[in-house]
Amino acid sequence: MKSIGVAAWLVANWVMPSPGDLHQPQTQLPTTTTLDVQQSHPLTAPTSALTQGASLWLSAQSTASPPTKAEIQLLRQAFSEFYGVTRDLAKSEELLNQVIAAWERQAPDERAGLYRVRGDCYSAMGDATKAIADYDTAVTLLQGPGGDLADPTELPASLLGRARSFKSLGTGISVAQAKQAASDYETYLKLASREEWDTDQELLEDGATRNPYAAWEWGAVLRKAGDWKQAATAHALASQAFLEIGDKARSVIALTDAGIDLAAVPDIPQAKEVLNTAISKTKGVEAREVAVLQRVVAKEGEGRMALAALLWSEGGQRGSAETVLGDACVRLEQLQADAASRSKAGAMKKQAADMATASASLKFSIDDDVPALDVSCFRFKNPVFLESLGWPKDLQEKVIKLETLR
Repeated sequence: MKSIGVAAWLVANWVMPSPGDLHQPQTQLPTTTTLDVQQSHPLTAPTSALTQGASLWLSAQSTASPPTKAEIQLLRQAFSEFYGVTRDLAKSEELLNQVIAAWERQAPDERAGLYRVRGDCYSAMGDATKAIADYDTAVTLLQGPGGDLADPTELPASLLGRARSFKSLGTGISVAQAKQAASDYETYLKLASREEWDTDQELLEDGATRNPYAAWEWGAVLRKAGDWKQAATAHALASQAFLEIGDKARSVIALTDAGIDLAAVPDIPQAKEVLNTAISKTKGVEAREVAVLQRVVAKEGEGRMALAALLWSEGGQRGSAETVLGDACVRLEQLQADAASRSKAGAMKKQAADMATASASLKFSIDDDVPALDVSCFRFKNPVFLESLGWPKDLQEKVIKLETLR
C-alpha cells in the first residue's frame, strides 16, 4: 500500500475542522531548507545519466521532518476557508500561500496536491495565468520522482484544471496552448476511464461517459488547435455521453458542433447529414433551466445558418439554402421575443443574479459559450462574432457571402 502524507490525505479526504480549530491564533511558520542530496550522499555526484536519476530519486525519498502541529492547523484553516460554504477566495489564497511555503520540505506528492488546490482557487478567482502556473507545477511534481505516491485522482484533476484554464482564454488562446490543452483533456479522459480497455478509443469513450462536459471542452480546444476531424470526434463523443445521462439538451448542442467541425474537415455530405439530424433533434427537448433551453434554440439557429451556408455554396441548392436561412432567422427572433417576454415578467432576474455570482470564475464549460441572447441572424455577417463561435474560416466566408448576396 502506498504511503500518504498529511496534506495529500486532507486533499483527498477533507473533513471540516471544528469551529474552535478555526479561531486559534496563527503561528509564525519556521524557515525550512531542502536537503542537498549531493552533499549528504557521496554516491550521487553527477557523473552520468544513471547517477543523476539516482540523485533525483534519493531527493524524492529523503526523510523530511514531518509537519508541525501549527503547520497542520494552518493547512486545515486554509482548506476550511476554501471549501467552506461561504468562502473568501482572497483569504483562501493567502492561507494557501503560507501552507505551500511551509510544505516546501515535504515530499513531491504532498506538495503537488497543494499546488493543485491553489490552482483551483485561482480558477475560482478568474486568474487563468496563475492557475496555469500552479497546475503546471502540480503536474511536474506528479510526473516526477515520488509523484506516483500521490492519490490517483491528483494527476487527472491537475491535467483537467490546466486544460480548462487554457480553454478559458477563449479567442486569445494560442495554437501551442490549444494543443497543450487538447493533450491534457485527452489524457484526463483516458485516466477518467474506470475499465481496462484494449484501445485508446475505448478509454476515451468511457472517459467521456464519466465527464461529457470535459469531452465537449476537448472538442472546443481541438478546433483552436486546427484539428477539425478530431474535434468532430470529440463533440460526437460528448453528444453520445450527454444522451446516455439523459441530458438531451446538451447532447443536441454537442452534435451541432460536430456537424460544424465536419464542414472544416471538409466532409460536406457528412456535415449536412449531422446538422440535419441535430436540427431535427431540437424538437421536444426539455430542460429544467430556461438558460439551457435558450442555448438549445441559439445552437439550432447556428446549425441552420451553417447548413444554409453549405447549401448556398453548392450553387444548385440556393432555394433550399434560403429556406433554411429563413427558418434560422425565425427561430432566433422567437428566442429574442421569448427572452423579452420573460424579462418583463421578471423570470430572468434570478438567471441574471446567478450569472453575476459566478462571473468571477474562469469560463470554459459548454454552458459558458457565447450567450444565447447574443446570437441573432444579422450577427452572422460579423467575422468577429463568427470567430467567437469557433467556426472554421471557410464556413465563415460561406455564411458571410450568403448574407451579403441573398
